[in-house]
Amino acid sequence: MFTTALAALVSAGLTLAGTAPVAAASTSAAPAEARAVVQAATGGRPAIIGGRSASETYSFMASFQLKSMPQHHCGGALVAPDWVVTAAHCEGLMKPGKTQVRIGSPDRSRGGELTSVKQVITHPRWTESGQESGDLALVQLDRPVQAQPIAVGAQPVRVGDQTRVLGWGMTCDDRDDPACAGPDLLQELDTVRVADNRCSYLADGSELCTADREGRAASACNGDSGGPQIRKVAGRWELVGATSRDGDDVGESTDGRAGCATGPDGGPGVGIWTDVTHYRSWILTTIAAQAHAAS
Repeated sequence: MFTTALAALVSAGLTLAGTAPVAAASTSAAPAEARAVVQAATGGRPAIIGGRSASETYSFMASFQLKSMPQHHCGGALVAPDWVVTAAHCEGLMKPGKTQVRIGSPDRSRGGELTSVKQVITHPRWTESGQESGDLALVQLDRPVQAQPIAVGAQPVRVGDQTRVLGWGMTCDDRDDPACAGPDLLQELDTVRVADNRCSYLADGSELCTADREGRAASACNGDSGGPQIRKVAGRWELVGATSRDGDDVGESTDGRAGCATGPDGGPGVGIWTDVTHYRSWILTTIAAQAHAAS
C-alpha cells in the first residue's frame, strides 16, 4: 500500500512536506531517482499502456507535482473552478502550498493554468474501511481557474458502456526501463466497463472494473492514479471514474514489471476505477459546504 511506502520515506528522513531532506535530494537527483521517490510514495499505483497521444484538449485535466520535485505523480479532473477530483491514495503527496497543479494542458510540463493545493478532503470511507474502498479525494485549489470543469456523471456506468481514460503514467510495464517512463504529452485509451467478477477485490457498487475496448493488454499504470475515466453523453464528456489500482495482479511483481496491462496468466488485464457517479452526492455536497463555510 502507498501508506506503507510513505511511512518508509518519512522514517528514512525524506519528509514530503518539502523540508530540507527532500528538497536537497530531489533538486539535485537524477530524473530516475526523483521518479523512484514518487513511485515509492504513491505505492506504485496506476500511466497509460497501449494508449495514444490525446486527440483533443481536455480543459479539465489536472497534473499534480511537488514544487521541490517537479515530477508528475497523480492526475485529476477539475469539477468546479477551484476543486479537483482525484484518488485518496494520492493524498501523501498533496501538500498545501507545496504541491502545484497544472490544469488544462496536454503537456504536463507547460501551458494551461498553474496553481497549487489549498486543502485535501478524502472520502470518509477511505479511512473507515482501512483503505480498501472509497479511494476518492477532493482537492481544493488555492484559487479558482478559468478552465472549463467537467460535469460529474449522474447515471452509473453499466457493463458494456464505452469510456475513455486519461493520464501521464508509464507507457509500458517495465519499471526499470527508462523508455517506459511517463511522457510529457497526455495519453488516452478507449475502454469499456466489464463484469465485476473479472476484477479481484472489487468493492461492488462503488468501483468500476475496466478493460481495453479492443481486448488488448492496455490499461492505466504507475503515474495515472487519480486520473479521470470519462464517458461521452450527448456530445459532451462527463466524469464517471478516478483511476485507483490494478484489477487482477494481487501483490507486487518481483521481476521489475508493473503488470498493469496484463493478468496473472500474461493475457490482457483489467483495472479498477473508483465509481465517481456513486459518490456524486458527496462530491457536490462537500463542495457546497466548503463554499458556505467560507462565505
